[in-house]
Amino acid sequence: MRPIFARVIRSNFEPWTKLFRMYGKSRSKTKETALHVPVMAEELVSGLNIKRGDVIIDMTFGAGGHTKFIMENYKHCKVIALDRDVKAFEIAQDLSKKFKGRITPLLGKFSELDKLLSDNGILENSLSATLLDAGCSSMQFDQSERGFSLVRDGPLDMRMDGNRSEDQITAADVVNNLDEEELTDIIYKYGDERNARNISSSIIENRPISTTLELARVVSMAFSQTSDVFRMDSTGRRCHIATKTFMAIRIFVNDEMNEIYHGIKTSEKYLLDRGKMGVITFHSLEDRVVKRMLKQIEISKLFNAKMGVGRRSKTERRLWKREQSLLLPSGEEIERNPRSRSAKLRIATRCRNG
Repeated sequence: MRPIFARVIRSNFEPWTKLFRMYGKSRSKTKETALHVPVMAEELVSGLNIKRGDVIIDMTFGAGGHTKFIMENYKHCKVIALDRDVKAFEIAQDLSKKFKGRITPLLGKFSELDKLLSDNGILENSLSATLLDAGCSSMQFDQSERGFSLVRDGPLDMRMDGNRSEDQITAADVVNNLDEEELTDIIYKYGDERNARNISSSIIENRPISTTLELARVVSMAFSQTSDVFRMDSTGRRCHIATKTFMAIRIFVNDEMNEIYHGIKTSEKYLLDRGKMGVITFHSLEDRVVKRMLKQIEISKLFNAKMGVGRRSKTERRLWKREQSLLLPSGEEIERNPRSRSAKLRIATRCRNG
């Protein structure tokens, strides 16, 4: 059978290149779900320094939490609401009816945003703020049929776009078609999983694999038989031992690191001088890409802080000024919304005059 992918994992991240060729099949439609609680909404919106008449892009509209917070607290602002998920787009359309003339829903990925803005008459150097809440939305995790959750059984899908792009790969395509070396690279590099080699071997031995709980069980088999299926994460909380593998496959399926790159590059293009960008990340790989771009360190090259290798030269114009140190959710928010526990917020100001 013809392999579904060429070898695609690179030793260094290459943001301008597609990481994979896209093949796949359509999947079932999503169902209605409850809206989720936005992460660090007050800190994010405060950092954006929103003023009367500002136009903001919410690049990850999701269930609308951040946009709704802006609508209710800043009565004279407008939001361009982007999401790649058709369900999220429908929610944005509904919310735009409540806040007439203040929300413009857009359907697409970060890499499609430049064209979408141009098609809607939005000029470069014209927006006041952008916000980006990286990763998978709570709405997607809560829908078992989307295949993101390892505690709710569903098909191995994990496409953030859902059925919007019929030729996009699914998690099932990745799990059941890549060879052991390719799976190991994905799980190790995108999931920071030290047991990647044993996990990929377990996957190869037990495929075909068609559901999320089946994949979680196969991943668990790669660990010692005496091991608990839960372990402590970097925040000191218990998480399933398949969590990093699921995250790695999801990142690969949705080309998430490249999309973050495009989101920040589009912010550079459309923000006014002194315009603000807020980015919330949930794991170290996302945060590493954001930090490098704000420091203008070439993403595809190794970086040595001590030697200055890869850093912006003194003659190169500065694009971003980081406004403050890293912000983390409060203990009260983590208690109220456990999914916020690993969130990191960075605020930056666009510098058009160096």
